[in-house]
Amino acid sequence: MLLVAILFVNFMCALSQFGDLNPNFANLNSIQEITNQWLKFKSDNFKQFSPEEDTRRFNIFKENLKRIDDYRQKLQAGLIDFRVAITQFADLTKEEFISKMLTLKVPEERSKRALPKLNRTIRQISDSVDWRNQGAVTPIKNQKDCSSCWAFSAVGSLEGQYYKKYGNLISISEQNLIDCSTDGNNRGCNGGWIGNAFKYLTNNQITAENEYAYTGTQQMCNNNMGNFKISIKGYQTIQPDESQLQQAVATIGPISAALDASNLQFYAGGVYRDDDCAVGRVNHGIVIVGYGTESGRDYWLIKNSWGNQWGEGGYFKLIRNKGNQCNIASYGMYPNL
Repeated sequence: MLLVAILFVNFMCALSQFGDLNPNFANLNSIQEITNQWLKFKSDNFKQFSPEEDTRRFNIFKENLKRIDDYRQKLQAGLIDFRVAITQFADLTKEEFISKMLTLKVPEERSKRALPKLNRTIRQISDSVDWRNQGAVTPIKNQKDCSSCWAFSAVGSLEGQYYKKYGNLISISEQNLIDCSTDGNNRGCNGGWIGNAFKYLTNNQITAENEYAYTGTQQMCNNNMGNFKISIKGYQTIQPDESQLQQAVATIGPISAALDASNLQFYAGGVYRDDDCAVGRVNHGIVIVGYGTESGRDYWLIKNSWGNQWGEGGYFKLIRNKGNQCNIASYGMYPNL
């Protein structure tokens, strides 16, 4: 009996590396089991639907459970290194997820004519960096149903630069940008571009989040709100190369960037790798707050804007030094204070 108990414990420890083996995946043919998960999902995410819409969303949720289970089987087979789970996007089709959450707008001229880029001299830097440990990163935020990742990306690196210059971490207002930075490709909750936000801030000021609170909807611009106000001198783009990006993250601070996030719908942890990312395409703005190595895999440490229930407390790790995975190094930039 003792031997059996020891073998069982060893078996469960081996399985634990694959994350939470939620019992709802034990039998995806059980309508009751799936229904229980659906009710829990709606309760956890404060979802309410009409009867007709509830049926439609339930069927989408059921298909997504199969997708999640496929990922989990690949993890257990050693084919992938990241974990997945039921996230707040589990009632969306992949197409809905992309159209709702991934609306970063790269200006046409930006893709045709590269801006002057910072080409940093390669020098010895640390093997790992985490700007959270330096106090340069605000807590995870949530863009909610507003397609405003461009504003969260721009603000994230601005917060880091303000901290480095003044030694004070201030949560800066994304809502200020959503309402007021409406030139070029910026369309509030309908998407925008990080560089356009920085262009706006070269001629206009922005205030703190506690003085211009986030609502997740575009409102009338109020440039007179708040006592805390800053602007920037300009912004710098980084040579589209992972070694250059690593130099920038190590020496400058959190960096605004973009990537193809089309398959991040159910990410829950680990070093994410996606060989199906489209070449040259980016659709989501994020902030790179560090880098490191986990179980022999180099990664970028990325701050997302989907709340702290998604990913690793709101963060995710993207594989590094794998041919510019998901175009992560193609649009790195940061503001100059």
